[in-house]
Amino acid sequence: MAVSAIAPVSGLGSLGAISPINSIGPLSPSAKASPVNSVLPSSFSNALRGVQDSIDTASKLSQQLATGELTDIHEFSVASSKAQLGVQLTVAMRNQLLSAFQEVMRTQL
Repeated sequence: MAVSAIAPVSGLGSLGAISPINSIGPLSPSAKASPVNSVLPSSFSNALRGVQDSIDTASKLSQQLATGELTDIHEFSVASSKAQLGVQLTVAMRNQLLSAFQEVMRTQL
């Protein structure tokens, strides 16, 4: 079994300066025009928008379920599970990025 080479990660050179975490704020429709999104690679930004959209869908379906407008509870169950998994993945990615950043900062030159 042959081992293939790992492809280099592209697009990291265009990151530039990243704003502090506390200035990003929560994801909302107004955050789509945030200057931070112009710094992030488009695939990461699109993934965050996708997670936010799944959270919004689950929230809307929970309101419909509470008011009786939604008759299929499975639709809500799937949407809420999708949103939960998206948030868990996003938090795990953030933790890994912070860990990698801290490791780089500990590196002595």
